[in-house]
Amino acid sequence: MRETIVFSRHPRFKSWLSAIVPRLPLSSDELRFASSSEDLNEALLNSNKLLLIDYSWQEQLDLPLSKAKAQIILLGDVQNSDAAQVWQMRQLCLDRPQIHAFVDYSRDAEFYLPVLRSALLARDGAGKMTEIKEMSLKLNALVTQNLLELHRLKRLHEKLVPLRSEKLKGVSIYSKFAAGESSGGEFFDTVCFDKDVLILMASSKSYVASSAILGHFEDLRNSKAFDDQSFEKFITSLSYELKKFQNNEVELTLITLDIHSMQVSGYNFGGGTIWKNNIALNKPNELELNPTFVEKAKIDFKMSRGEQILIRSAGYAKNLESTPLEKDEKWVEFLRSLENKSIYEKMSELFFKLKKDMTKDFLKTDASVIIIEVDKNAILQV
Repeated sequence: MRETIVFSRHPRFKSWLSAIVPRLPLSSDELRFASSSEDLNEALLNSNKLLLIDYSWQEQLDLPLSKAKAQIILLGDVQNSDAAQVWQMRQLCLDRPQIHAFVDYSRDAEFYLPVLRSALLARDGAGKMTEIKEMSLKLNALVTQNLLELHRLKRLHEKLVPLRSEKLKGVSIYSKFAAGESSGGEFFDTVCFDKDVLILMASSKSYVASSAILGHFEDLRNSKAFDDQSFEKFITSLSYELKKFQNNEVELTLITLDIHSMQVSGYNFGGGTIWKNNIALNKPNELELNPTFVEKAKIDFKMSRGEQILIRSAGYAKNLESTPLEKDEKWVEFLRSLENKSIYEKMSELFFKLKKDMTKDFLKTDASVIIIEVDKNAILQV
């Protein structure tokens, strides 16, 4: 419930406040006066509250304020306070970032109408964000209840589409997916155009986040512009939406392949890796999906005739944890053992390694692999 709670021992403040309440977006049942430390401690932890706290309560604020979620306004009678008290009020405002504003009630109340209106809006916004979080949790719980059905669909998908392949001018793209037990999931998409191939590989623990990624990716593919500027715009807009849901647990690889020059460029945030000639072209990272980190997440290399690259998802890497292949040197040995095998044999071995010691129907997490192969006789733009 939204509330504005006053913690003040000065009777004059009540009349000061009552003079401007009619001019605030505040109903009478939302305003109450409290006098106990227990009330204060409880109210500080509620983001639906706006607290007007008199300076005389500053001793009770020392411990609980650091954990405050409520909007807080500090009250003080500057005109009738000595220099030491005024200095202490000033220090509280400096040292406690949880304090939204300061109100000097020795001055006319009308001066503080903008401050109080702003604090009420901030309180309401925090309350709505709490509602969004609760809805997100309920949505995740609802989807989790249907995981069994989802797993059946994943298993059916694996049987019907064991290996996806696409043949373009001068290049072939192969991809495979295996289902995992974890919530959220992993997904990928390859979109082919006349001059470019756009590839997305993403992992998330939240179905809400997955939906956001797919929505922004749809906008990107419809734009048909796949340069650094359009990629950074995609990252910026997606990052902003994920922050609204306070969900940063997203790992994403986004690249484009120019089928004339075989130039590959894009970004990787998280545990996805790209391998060429048994060498990792990028390192797994813990970068947050944020435009601030695009330079660190940058991927840029070129392929030649007859070359292959293997894109290993973050989920695939998670399934290697606590196995010998978790170490790069063992993984490279494994890749070398596959060098003379066909793409179909290679894909089978890649996923057999994950599943051979399984005791359950599904992997720990979803896992994906994409292999891109340039034809030996491809005509490349110099």
